[in-house]
Amino acid sequence: MKPRATLNRREFIKVAAGAGTGLVIAFDLAACQAGPTPTAEPSLAPTLEPTALPSPTPAPIPSKTLEFNSYLKIDTAGNVTVVVHRSEMGQGVRTALPMILAEELEADWTKVRFEQAPADPIYGDQVTGGSVSVQDSYGTLRRAGARARQMLIAAAAQQWGVDPESCRAENGTVVHPDSGSTLTYGELAELAATLPVPDSVPLKDPKDFKLIGARLGNLENPAMVTGSALFGLDLRVPDMLVATVARCPVFGGTVARFDADAAKAVAGVRDVVSIDTGVAVVAENTWAALQGRQALSVEWDEGENADLNSARIRALLAQRIEERRATSGDGREPGVATIVEATYEAPYLAHASMEPMNCLADVRADRADVWAPTQSAQDAQRSAVTASRLPRDDVHIHVPLIGGAFGRRIRVDYVSEAVQVSQAVGAPVKVVWTREDDVQHDFYRPASLHWLRAGLDAQGTPITWLHLIAASPIDSAQGLLHGASDLPYRLSQQARALATDLPIPVGYWRSVFNTQNGFVNECFLDELAAAGGQDPYQLRRQLLEDSPLGEVLDVVAEKADWSQPLPEGWGRGIACHTTWGVTHVAQVAEVSVENGAVRVHRVVCAIDCGAVINPSMVEAQMEGGIVLGLTAALKGQITIENGRVQQSNFHNYPILRLDEMPSIEVYLAPSARAPQGVGEMGVPPIAPAVANAVFAATGQRIRQLPIRLAPA
Repeated sequence: MKPRATLNRREFIKVAAGAGTGLVIAFDLAACQAGPTPTAEPSLAPTLEPTALPSPTPAPIPSKTLEFNSYLKIDTAGNVTVVVHRSEMGQGVRTALPMILAEELEADWTKVRFEQAPADPIYGDQVTGGSVSVQDSYGTLRRAGARARQMLIAAAAQQWGVDPESCRAENGTVVHPDSGSTLTYGELAELAATLPVPDSVPLKDPKDFKLIGARLGNLENPAMVTGSALFGLDLRVPDMLVATVARCPVFGGTVARFDADAAKAVAGVRDVVSIDTGVAVVAENTWAALQGRQALSVEWDEGENADLNSARIRALLAQRIEERRATSGDGREPGVATIVEATYEAPYLAHASMEPMNCLADVRADRADVWAPTQSAQDAQRSAVTASRLPRDDVHIHVPLIGGAFGRRIRVDYVSEAVQVSQAVGAPVKVVWTREDDVQHDFYRPASLHWLRAGLDAQGTPITWLHLIAASPIDSAQGLLHGASDLPYRLSQQARALATDLPIPVGYWRSVFNTQNGFVNECFLDELAAAGGQDPYQLRRQLLEDSPLGEVLDVVAEKADWSQPLPEGWGRGIACHTTWGVTHVAQVAEVSVENGAVRVHRVVCAIDCGAVINPSMVEAQMEGGIVLGLTAALKGQITIENGRVQQSNFHNYPILRLDEMPSIEVYLAPSARAPQGVGEMGVPPIAPAVANAVFAATGQRIRQLPIRLAPA
């Protein structure tokens, strides 16, 4: 027998590449079969074209596309395109919003596609934040789908010469049951689009929903699997250059002077230009731009923040707390038998999304095209208008897929950078941030200091609650009270925002101040349970009474086996939170502590978010929120020294790793309410659930994040 040849992996790749062969792996992914691959904008298509192959069938007759309203197009081949006016950053909005419209349209889901909307005031506020995409669009998209459905039925009835009431729509067709006649939406689209738009239309009874509530695969999945999905960093246009920006490492610092000679000597570097945020090195490719920036000689004016550090920041926050605490009285109100006080603190956090900031701009004399992975297309447009000085109608924003955002991409500083550089060099330019740029020039979750005092009655039940919060506000002092001024618990509560002016740029971080206040509230409530000799779950349930949050709490306690014992050295902690006053989430964490190391083994989560559009997406959002919240609770911390961020990449700003991931169970509570927010809601309860579990395991209270325990 002839001996069998053997190749290792490296040799196989070399041979395969040299021979011009390819490896084809066939597999079945059920989620990818839920709908067709969405088509990308022509302007976002890759520059490389596939080799043309002979077609076994004649080329199809081109279809004509008809626009029914701002959110819906139907072509004569029967394809339904839903225009998505929010940004897709992994939360599934490009699937959830089409599901809503397609439900009322009675569309054939296999023919549903999406198209990303441009920045346009016709859509109202397009900011993708606050977990509002579904809840704000639900009624609008249902009505858009229902009106188009009625127009299609009217068109069919007109062709058949029958009463529209005798017809019905189903699965992309209009049917006349009495005659058995059917017409597809493609056959009806041209006529239907010319008919009057009905003022009011009947909406479907939720009991008749076929798409809403179904576990449909994400419309993005096929493109993700094939690698054709286009994120900001993937985009290319003809004659495009790449730029990196040298920014002052000290907050508030500026460029004093720079010498570009060494940078320009780097092969591939085309130009060096000054912009508002620093000095941009423009090159033929990313590597040359990075090497050019490294060679660039810049002298910085570090300004007045050059000696700022984390200790000083904490002292300023503590001073604000003490000033207000001194005038808050002694807490000895009628009925109070015991007073409990505690101070909590949470650090600055970076967003650290998987795709760092980037933006591609092509600014010409009479038009600007900007490809911006942004959570706010309209803010991106405003920024580009300001930077380019072009009229708004001449500035066109294209929003590709976003590789994570968590609130960072509501800010659009990177858009202005790209526009300025493109205009300066007269060519399309993609500005690329490194991970170090991303971590050290973020808009951070604010550091905060909290002082709380509660009064317990003679039975150990909390009856008064005072919460002082010192932090830099993002927009207004009122924002510091999110998740603090509206506690669902039945007690006399006060929360006071102590806005503290600090020179660190701050911004929205997933769930905003709900994350800090959720941690503080739920940990302190556990302290009160211990002080009053009560079970943490039972105390919450008593204080919640008939609140929907109490019902969610019951579900999570049952599913987590709250009353059952755990192995020695383990602890179980519980926490709950209502984010933005609309969505109720409760979580239980099981942890073990060994030699000071905290390991989270299991997280049980229950959520009431109103009607569920797609259960799989809700579960994914809860899982993602828990991962982000665990990262923050166990690892996340941005510290300042000499006016600079000390962290730079994942070696010193780590994220949760695969082998640290707990098992997660998510339970969806049935609800008759309209859909509410989901994206941010899994984050606030996880840190306090873990901290409370650590106390249950060790007796040590956690009042500061990230969790740090001394080795045993």
